[in-house]
Amino acid sequence: MSSPNGASGDHAYPMTVEGVVEAVNAKGIRINGEWFNVSQFKPVALPEQGTLVRLEVQPKGFIKTLQVIQATPESGTPAAFSTARDDRISRLAVLKAAAAFGASRPDARSNDVLKIADAWLAWVNQ
Repeated sequence: MSSPNGASGDHAYPMTVEGVVEAVNAKGIRINGEWFNVSQFKPVALPEQGTLVRLEVQPKGFIKTLQVIQATPESGTPAAFSTARDDRISRLAVLKAAAAFGASRPDARSNDVLKIADAWLAWVNQ
């Protein structure tokens, strides 16, 4: 597809674009390598990355309508993603704390740090 910003005048507007959301930011979404922006005069809720959508786009690349065709595929729901991310953050925080604890003990080895981290993580996950 050509850029919706007027680089190619071959399109009839509103132009329809369909694809998987590759990236999302506060101003818009990227589909098929092209950015489409939310209009301040006609705001739309932006879906998360990985969602299959159909857009109607105005001549300057602003989203006129947005229709979700299929929510995020088997990567899970946003809650599942959030839980996995939270678990990873917890594990890293506990490992960092265990490493700091072990660093203050000259006789501690890396295996000791991992055992401490496992014990502390079990306590955190109670």
